[in-house]
Amino acid sequence: MRTILDSRKHRREIRVAVFLIAVILLAGMAGCNRDSGMYTLTIASTAGGSVRTPGEGTFSYGNGTVVELLAVPDDGYKFQAWTGDTDGVTDPASASTNITISGDCSIMASFEEEGGPSPVNPLQ
Repeated sequence: MRTILDSRKHRREIRVAVFLIAVILLAGMAGCNRDSGMYTLTIASTAGGSVRTPGEGTFSYGNGTVVELLAVPDDGYKFQAWTGDTDGVTDPASASTNITISGDCSIMASFEEEGGPSPVNPLQ
């Protein structure tokens, strides 16, 4: 009879030990997620156009993600440049480019009016 009781006690101790190990592992994994490598990309535009891809607003991306950027001017405007945190932007002077996410950043698509004053030609 004593052997049966010892066996049940032993199984209960094993179950408790497995449960505690699982709890500790889950708590450790939750602690690792604090720095999950997710960053925010905030995108805006000046008057005269908008950002079509991925849109305007705040987005979350993983570290190293390459995000396509496409800025589209309104009629009578032209794209000027991407400004702000442009370190990860492949070509800040191009309306269609990419940004590689390596931290939180904020960028803006800048537009300017077309057909401003004509440059003076010194040969005339």
